[in-house]
Amino acid sequence: MKQTIMVDMDEVIAEGGFLHLVNEFGKTNYTLDDVKGYYMQDLVPDKQEFFKFFITKNQYDYSRLLPDVVEVLKILQEYFDIYIGTSYTIKEIPRECGIILLQKHNFLYDNLPFIPPENYIFIYNKSLLNCDIKIDDKLDNLTNAKVKLLFTAYHNKDLSDEYLQSLGVIRVNNWLEIKNILLKEFNNEDSSTKK
Repeated sequence: MKQTIMVDMDEVIAEGGFLHLVNEFGKTNYTLDDVKGYYMQDLVPDKQEFFKFFITKNQYDYSRLLPDVVEVLKILQEYFDIYIGTSYTIKEIPRECGIILLQKHNFLYDNLPFIPPENYIFIYNKSLLNCDIKIDDKLDNLTNAKVKLLFTAYHNKDLSDEYLQSLGVIRVNNWLEIKNILLKEFNNEDSSTKK
């Protein structure tokens, strides 16, 4: 039986769409360096008007896949069962979030056709998921995993390596690092079972 991997979507598989809409709405030129907390919408003075605009758009029309993600996931799929674990809720517009679920589903379906839709898990509290390996940009989402990989993002880059090590978390900066870590992990487990 293959080990299971939960992969987050936003800032791990795809990025850029939400900030694009923040800038389009406000006629601004914010970069990720301008985002001081977790929520990009905090850059916008009038959140109510922003989200009226936001729900008329599809942020994934403006999102890009991270480098090497498709190639690495295809390789990892040979050794692991891969699930996409992603939230689709936004606290400011809870009722309208169903459209985001559809947008996420279609982006994944179109860009990662080798991962079947039955492997998409739309969930806010990822601590409920018990997977062998978790890859996420949010520390809280890595609980209940044997291997915890924190994908570097604008909001977690200041967490020290010492702090992450104390939690048993490995920082990863790109998908090639993930491939090297997980294939090494797989090969070590594989060789230990042969003894």
